[in-house]
Amino acid sequence: MPTCVLVNCFFDIGTELGYKVSRSEGGEPSEVSRAYLTIKEAADVSRLGSSTIRLYIRKRELKAHKVGRRVIIKRTDLVKFLESRPIVILSD
Repeated sequence: MPTCVLVNCFFDIGTELGYKVSRSEGGEPSEVSRAYLTIKEAADVSRLGSSTIRLYIRKRELKAHKVGRRVIIKRTDLVKFLESRPIVILSD
């Protein structure tokens, strides 16, 4: 099967599964970022612990969805959550 057909199939299937695929100039996918993250992936992205992510979900401060037995977090919700908690430095 030619490479271009595989790339197009990957692009179509990836976008249906919630992946954001950007193409390079040659038409091949250059970057794949997922629209939804697992708790472990959200912890890696935010550099927090998995237990901390679970705590914020349990306290309803971080929005999450349960699909079957899996808990997923929308990447944009994670970014909004992190940006809404800036560090304030007080001067002495």
